[in-house]
Amino acid sequence: MVEDLPKAVVEKLVEAGLVDASGNNKVRFYILNSEVYKEQDNIVGHVRQTGIAAVKYEAWIMELIQKQNGKITRDNVVELLNVTPLQVYCLLKKYLIRVVLSLLEMDGWHIMS
Repeated sequence: MVEDLPKAVVEKLVEAGLVDASGNNKVRFYILNSEVYKEQDNIVGHVRQTGIAAVKYEAWIMELIQKQNGKITRDNVVELLNVTPLQVYCLLKKYLIRVVLSLLEMDGWHIMS
C-alpha cells in the first residue's frame, strides 16, 4: 500500500542507524540519531528535539487543568497536543505518578527511586 511506504522508508533509516525509534507499532516516535546531529555540529538541536516536547506537553497540560478548574479529559489532551489517545494515557499516567509521589513526600514519606 502507498501509505505504508513512508513508514518502510523510515524503518530502513532506523536500520541504517540514521534515525532512532521508540515506542511500539501503534505509537512509534522517530528522531534523527545523535550522530547525525554531531556531524552537522548541532548537538543543541538534538537536545532540543529530545527534551522540549516533554517539558512543553507537561506545561500545556497543567495550563489546561488550571483553565478548566482542575478538570481535564483524555479527549481534551488529545486535541491540545495533537497526539494519540494512547500517548495521552501514557503521559497522564506518568504525570499522575509524579504528583502522587510529590504529595507523599510532602506528607513525610521517603520515596526511594
